[in-house]
Amino acid sequence: MIWINDGRRRAPNVGLLPKGNRMPQLTHEGQDAVRAMHHQIGNSLQSVASLLILESRSAPPGAATVLSEAGRRIGTVMRLHQRLQETDGDVVRLEDLLADVCRDVAQLDAVDRDAEVRVDIQPFWARPQTASALAMITAELLGNALEHGLAKRPGVVEVSLRDAPDGARLTVRDSGAGVPDGELKAGFGLSLASRLARQLGGQLKHTSGVGGTQFELICRDVWRDQSGV
Repeated sequence: MIWINDGRRRAPNVGLLPKGNRMPQLTHEGQDAVRAMHHQIGNSLQSVASLLILESRSAPPGAATVLSEAGRRIGTVMRLHQRLQETDGDVVRLEDLLADVCRDVAQLDAVDRDAEVRVDIQPFWARPQTASALAMITAELLGNALEHGLAKRPGVVEVSLRDAPDGARLTVRDSGAGVPDGELKAGFGLSLASRLARQLGGQLKHTSGVGGTQFELICRDVWRDQSGV
């Protein structure tokens, strides 16, 4: 079982802008059409993710891993899509978004493992494009930590987003076996996370050893409150 410890207080809104900066409201008919479209997209993503997870349970070990990872990624995209639709403006509250993404990754993990995920996300705001990239990076790094770092042992994964001189520092650290020489094999997930980090103008750095593996990314396009947007 994977335990989630985020210690957060729920905020009523994911994202808000001052009234003067909001986009013009759609008509009731337009709002209904947009909601119906997003609902259909969410259902389609959920169906694909569920099918992949289901197939992974009866597939050979190698294929099961690939199917499970694909299902987890599509499931993460589905949850991210749903939460971004909840925003009431042009910014996203990262505290809730990233904590929820961590919970989703743990729930979609197909392996019954003994792990605890500790989440410490300070209040930050970002535009949807930056928030989406950070959410996907967080999901990939947490999924990698659970799948590889804690593959054969119980342990803890810590996910944090905290102040840094140039913005915010995203850190994902596990207490797994680590890699003695510090050289990690870059699979699809880590390659994707690295590409997304570069799109944000940053570089994904890592250290790995006997005490586990840590990934770190400095993100500049975030703010401690909405006035920075």
